[in-house]
Amino acid sequence: MDKKTKRNIAIALVFLVVLLIEPFWRPMMAAIQGEDATSGSSPTRESIVCTVGVSVQPALDNIDLMKPESLELLPESGWMLEPVEMTVSEGTTCLEVLQWACQEAKLPVVTSGEPPFVEGIGGLNNGDGGDVSGWTYTLNGEMLMVSAAIQEIQEGDELIYSFVCTWDF
Repeated sequence: MDKKTKRNIAIALVFLVVLLIEPFWRPMMAAIQGEDATSGSSPTRESIVCTVGVSVQPALDNIDLMKPESLELLPESGWMLEPVEMTVSEGTTCLEVLQWACQEAKLPVVTSGEPPFVEGIGGLNNGDGGDVSGWTYTLNGEMLMVSAAIQEIQEGDELIYSFVCTWDF
């Protein structure tokens, strides 16, 4: 074998190892840090209580902008996930809170980018309500322009993700 073939095999093996380890990375790190992998609670970090919900009311208010195939994803109540209280560890991000709450509710969350942003929740994806539609979040009623993957949740915070079709509020 020549050097190029050996190098390509080594690169392929590294990618294979990464692909095999990735699904177990979070639980392994949580175990090492003494945390619960699904809730992030840790005996060394203080637990805090927050509220999280997933609203589609803005989409219902702009139903004419929604793609026909997305209409079945919009509950009449306006909530994909009615606000629920969660206990998490201090230092947990808004994105982690969303992911854990949606995991419990069996709502898939799709993210992309770095830092990651929400592309879709429960099958409703950015662009399903027009070119500028997508997921955004408010923290205690204020829309933040900080990535939810960076913004930490605090005791008593109310976190609401909403699917918006326009940015006219």
